[in-house]
Amino acid sequence: MALVLCVSLGAFRLWPRISGQQLPWSLIWPFARPLLAAMLELSFLVTPAVALGLTFGGREPRTGSISTQIREASAASLLLCIALDGVSFGSSLYLDGAGSSPGQLASELVATARASCVESAPRAEVSVPLLGFSWVCEARRTPHLEGRAPIGPDAHFQAETVALGDDLKQIELTHFELGFPVQTLSVRVRAGQATLNGLPPWGRSRRLPLGLRALLFAFSAFACGLGTAMALGRTWPLPRWAGAVLGAAVSAAVWFAQSRLERSEPRPLSYASVPAAGLAVLVAWLLLDWVAGRVRARAAKKT
Repeated sequence: MALVLCVSLGAFRLWPRISGQQLPWSLIWPFARPLLAAMLELSFLVTPAVALGLTFGGREPRTGSISTQIREASAASLLLCIALDGVSFGSSLYLDGAGSSPGQLASELVATARASCVESAPRAEVSVPLLGFSWVCEARRTPHLEGRAPIGPDAHFQAETVALGDDLKQIELTHFELGFPVQTLSVRVRAGQATLNGLPPWGRSRRLPLGLRALLFAFSAFACGLGTAMALGRTWPLPRWAGAVLGAAVSAAVWFAQSRLERSEPRPLSYASVPAAGLAVLVAWLLLDWVAGRVRARAAKKT
């Protein structure tokens, strides 16, 4: 289920770049490949909490020792993580472990389209596949880029050159001009050089080594899966669907923290916030359950 959802998210991101264009699969696949690799890893990251929430939901709260519950929950979480970790990261390494990065391929497309410009010919536009902008070629003028800016439906930009990062998180432009409407005004911003940072990476981050990434995802998935199982074992009985919802909330927090970090590329220690985000949801849930228990106890005394 999580794999289908994650792959659907990747397809949703790729579709606007290929719809309406007659592109060969040999051109689409190099860009789809890193997205699929990242989605496989993401599905592993979010699956254990949801699966264990579904498994441990609906059970009566255990009255046995906490050590017994920890052993049972740890075994379930560990087995699930071991089974999924090798498959997801092995597949990811196979799909995106070698070959050109998305940024390198995109740069080649930009250079090929630029070479198609004939400066002595009438005005023409040469679109760059998958990237959403075009080279504008005019006589007696240096070719320049034009395209939509990702800040609004009517925003557009022009630039003389573009340099793309390996994972397309950073774009550098020269002789940059941005135009967008504000109510009845038309705003134009010009800069000799502009850099766009913090864009969503195209695929998995390449600055974090694959071994460290696998370790981070495995620890985060194990800790959040274990925490979800333990929380459901110590709180008021919940139906299975509610346990799955709790696991989904934990997974969503982990995914959000990971996606924010991959945009900014902070220091390695900051990645500790990935499992911490999921555990924070569980702490909030336990506090809410404690408050609800106090309210129920007071209501029972009054009756």
